[in-house]
Amino acid sequence: MTRGGKIKLSLLASVISFLALVLLVGLTSPVSNISLVLVFFAVLLLFLVSFGHLLIYLRKGQLGPKSRARIVIFSVFIVLLLMFSSSQSLNWVDGLILLLVLGGLLFYSSRRA
Repeated sequence: MTRGGKIKLSLLASVISFLALVLLVGLTSPVSNISLVLVFFAVLLLFLVSFGHLLIYLRKGQLGPKSRARIVIFSVFIVLLLMFSSSQSLNWVDGLILLLVLGGLLFYSSRRA
């Protein structure tokens, strides 16, 4: 796939997932159906990954395995952080553990790729 095709695909996935997020937030209530919260976080993860790919393609022109792994790690970290903070179960110890896990995953991905 050419560079332009990859940019268009990432842009399309970002726009569709962003619109899905807006529709989920605007039209649903997590109090009435808890499964919508899981759908929200899954769509948020898809948006973060596709938007990260788009940013890297626009900035560098290519996406290597190290960049791909870092995008997934940061996206999962942001989603987990939002999950914990939305359930109001994120204290400073849990935040410190999440940061240590993030640092370990980033270190491991830089050594592996």
